[in-house]
Amino acid sequence: MDGIYNIDNMVAKIAKEHKIITKYVVEFNNKLKTRDKEFFKGISSFFDFLEKDLLLHFRFEEVVIFPAAIVGESKYGNVLMVTTLQKEHGMLENQLQLLISELNDLKKNHQKLSNELIDKIKLFFDALKTHAKREITDLYPMIDANPKSKALLEVYAKEMTNV
Repeated sequence: MDGIYNIDNMVAKIAKEHKIITKYVVEFNNKLKTRDKEFFKGISSFFDFLEKDLLLHFRFEEVVIFPAAIVGESKYGNVLMVTTLQKEHGMLENQLQLLISELNDLKKNHQKLSNELIDKIKLFFDALKTHAKREITDLYPMIDANPKSKALLEVYAKEMTNV
């Protein structure tokens, strides 16, 4: 079956979504390094796109990836890893919402971006990068090594698209 639900396509989709996250991290770091004033004037738009992409990515992982990992292999270490990653999603979402709120306040009050807020943004991207790396190096190989998890990944992805 060479359809959209082929497991190879699912793995490619996951990798592509992590490339999207990496793109945001790299773009922000490059703009920070060059102190691109135009970029920072429009940073709230950058964060609007990031929020949309990141929340979709997290939802996909929480509805498809995480359950496939736990149900496929419910060893203590696997459950602990998935619950830790879920907690990180919540913390990252909270950080993102706080940053967006601060950026919106600056925009509304016509204030410039402070170095303190830039540092907060940098810390957010560092945490996001660390989180994504842990998923890529620990979670996905665990799923890939377990035939039951891989099969469930395909089933859950189909169910998600039918909802």
